[in-house]
Amino acid sequence: MDTLSFGDLLGSLWGITLVAIFFGGSIFVHELGHFLAARKRGLKIERFSIGFGPRLFGWTGKDGVDYRVSIIPLGGYVALPQLAEMEGIEGASSEEAEKLPKISYADKMIVSVMGAVFNVIFAFVIACILWFTGMPVAEGTTSTVVGYVPEQVVTSSGHLAELGLGNTVPGPAYQAGLRSGDKVLTIDDNTVSNFNQITEAVLLGNRRDSQGNPTSTFEVERDGKVMEIVIQPALIEINSKSGDKIRMAGLQPRTEVIVAPAPGSPAERAGLKAGDRVLSIDGQPLNNTVEFRELLRKGGAKPRTLLAEREGGLSIKVVVTPQVNTTVNPVSIIAYGEDKDRHQLVVLPATRDLLTNDVAAARDQLMVLGISPEDPALAETLKIGTIIDKVDGRSQIVSVRSLEDLEKAGAGAPRDLTVYWKRADGDAGNLTLRNAQVRRGKPVEHAQIGAAFVAKTELAYRNPWETCVGIVKSTFTTLGRLFDRGSDIQVKQLASVISITKTYYNLSEDIRRVLWFTVLINLNLAVLNLLPIPVLDGGHMLIATIQRFTKGVLSNKAVIVLQYTFMVLLLSLMAYIILHDVRRCSGDSELQLKQQLLERHVYKPQDFSPKK
Repeated sequence: MDTLSFGDLLGSLWGITLVAIFFGGSIFVHELGHFLAARKRGLKIERFSIGFGPRLFGWTGKDGVDYRVSIIPLGGYVALPQLAEMEGIEGASSEEAEKLPKISYADKMIVSVMGAVFNVIFAFVIACILWFTGMPVAEGTTSTVVGYVPEQVVTSSGHLAELGLGNTVPGPAYQAGLRSGDKVLTIDDNTVSNFNQITEAVLLGNRRDSQGNPTSTFEVERDGKVMEIVIQPALIEINSKSGDKIRMAGLQPRTEVIVAPAPGSPAERAGLKAGDRVLSIDGQPLNNTVEFRELLRKGGAKPRTLLAEREGGLSIKVVVTPQVNTTVNPVSIIAYGEDKDRHQLVVLPATRDLLTNDVAAARDQLMVLGISPEDPALAETLKIGTIIDKVDGRSQIVSVRSLEDLEKAGAGAPRDLTVYWKRADGDAGNLTLRNAQVRRGKPVEHAQIGAAFVAKTELAYRNPWETCVGIVKSTFTTLGRLFDRGSDIQVKQLASVISITKTYYNLSEDIRRVLWFTVLINLNLAVLNLLPIPVLDGGHMLIATIQRFTKGVLSNKAVIVLQYTFMVLLLSLMAYIILHDVRRCSGDSELQLKQQLLERHVYKPQDFSPKK
């Protein structure tokens, strides 16, 4: 991996600062609601804490309240001994609750609900700011017009798809009959108004056919006619470490095809210029850059007629002949295992050291890129970046420093092949690949016109009321799907403070995206805290209501037992989610490393200069 630059360090500090301000601020706003309501109602306030557990730092105010930041950053609390017995989380009380004046039912309900109320108010204020400034979104996502419908979608090993080794299935939307240019109106009888809602509706879907396969019913408009299309979404693995899988229909939004031709490329020779917008190819309208690439690839080297629009509205028609290029460098593939459980280990010649980025340090080595399909038995041993040092040749152990060395040593009929591996951390070992055979990976060729595509962003001015209502509905839908047998949403896919922090950091380059995520966080905090679960605000309200309208059903001791029981359950759930979040982060890091390897070692720079 590249070393951290000063600019990266500053970016990290900025990201961490945003987490402290906006995520910590969201918790502060919630607890401030409880605090102000308790003070207004005359309740005893002992502590105001951001975080749980032992005190990290703080002070005691003139009002006698212990203001503190605690060591476990998983929320916060206002210690109100008259409201509930929470010693297990909030620490021991300096006064016994029985000695304090009793508070009314109204006091309990108002103080409990005000945390969520303050989160909603805070979220709505930020949503109003975004309504004024506009929220940057990906091009095409403000509408529901379909830009591209792939014939195949990758379900796993996506990083190897360029080598033809990714696990693919027929595109669900394409198979069902959805096409580029269709406008999606509803999904499962719910109206959708932007492309993000399309993705979310499929992901959170809970419908299945008679065979138990996931389904999504699309109502689309095509050429002025409304039709119904039933899609069977594919389950796509998005993280190999956590095993997260989501429903995906295989759709992309409509985007403009704006080109920037490379010097000497077929596009430049045909007369295209930077900024030209390609409208059609051979008379077929274009709705997406990926669609354009795919149409070029399918057509090969035959001349293609492009209709383009130049700045100022000038229409031009050009004929361009794509150039067929090999787009990847050579790799070797070791196929191993039995016919029904066959895997392919992809190795490549390293030209740079992963840690130092030094070309000389890693020359003449073979490095593992990945295994397709995923092999859990070897996932940790032959993980990405592992060096294949030696193999068991026909007559002796031989060193392998090139693809030719490996292919020579593994030539012939399939056999058990012992490989010797090592890693930068000093770990090393060997293992035997059963029934293994070595071959050279097929070169990947694409027909290209030698033009980069200019990505655009759009500003979405969304009504703050609609924004907040939409997020609240989505939150309730997600919670419901956790207990819906027809859904593919699981508890382990929920985000912990780790994912929240990581998301803030990833969005830190644009403060408007940070603000939008803060709206989401605050509304989620409001909804989750109002759930009728003891320990949460909604639980306090439920217990207060039961005690109000029944006599002796819930004694103070029973309430304490409930609080402690649900506290243990809630902390266990949080630990479970955090564990999977750690795995998810590990998978994300591995995916990032794979992408770096592809860019450094596999993808071949394209040269469109005239051949001599």
